[in-house]
Amino acid sequence: MSIKDRNELPDRTSRLDEQALGKAEALMQGRIGHSIDMLVEYMIENNVRGIHPLIMGEVERRLIIKVLERSRGNKVQAAKMLGISRNTFHRKIRMLDDFNPFSGEDGGES
Repeated sequence: MSIKDRNELPDRTSRLDEQALGKAEALMQGRIGHSIDMLVEYMIENNVRGIHPLIMGEVERRLIIKVLERSRGNKVQAAKMLGISRNTFHRKIRMLDDFNPFSGEDGGES
C-alpha cells in the first residue's frame, strides 16, 4: 500500500497535500528504501537473526525522536503527528529508556 493509498483511508490526522505525498513517496522508493534494502541484504549475508525487530525498533526510535523534536517535546502533539493515541505514544517512549532530549522538562501535556 503506497503512502497516498494510506492517506486516503479515514483517520484522525489531517490530509497531506499532494506535493508532500509525492516527496514522501520518492524518499521511500529512493534513498530510504535503498538504505533499508542494503541493510537487510547485509544482515542476511551475515546470518543475522531477528532482523524484523532490529530494523523496526530502529525505525520507530528515530520516528519518535523526530516527532518529539518537531513538536518541541509536546507529547500530545507528537502522538497526533503519528496518528496514535497519547497513551500508546507514552508507552512507546517508555521503551526508549536511553533517550530523553528534554530531560528536566515536561515539554508539553502529559
